[in-house]
Amino acid sequence: AARGIDLNHEMAETCRARGLNVTEADAVGYLRTLPDASLAGIFSAQVVEHLEPAYLLQFLELAFHKLRPGGRLVLETLNPACWVAFFESYIRDITHVWPLHPDTLKYLVTASGFAAVEVQFRSPVPVEDRLQPIAVPSTADPALADLAEAFNANVEKLNARLFTHLDYAVVAER
Repeated sequence: AARGIDLNHEMAETCRARGLNVTEADAVGYLRTLPDASLAGIFSAQVVEHLEPAYLLQFLELAFHKLRPGGRLVLETLNPACWVAFFESYIRDITHVWPLHPDTLKYLVTASGFAAVEVQFRSPVPVEDRLQPIAVPSTADPALADLAEAFNANVEKLNARLFTHLDYAVVAER
């Protein structure tokens, strides 16, 4: 059995109209009403980046207490470490409050008491949308080949920083 919560009245109504078990509430307020160790899992998609840091910390603490031992926490969010995601998505949404670097969210979840915390990256930027290396013929002048090798190494570094995965999830176990 699954149930959902949404702060947005229209979204909660839409879900209920589709037969889903949805409560109109905020995460912290809702979790406070539940007994400790009563949940098998908590999934949050594209939510944590909308939370003020103090509220996020409350949410993580409550999630830890409300999950039963072995319960899973999955927090999926936009990856601000990917410049494409940051500039094409994150800053366009005025409801985003705080960009959460994958290492930062992993740390916060770990500091909240969760074990076996890992980051899983999703939605890679397509190869055709990344910077492209240059090909150098084997007959090229050695100085030109060295220059192309340095250029391609820098293309690889930039791709790793600017054009990586658009989203990630922190997956943890209680």
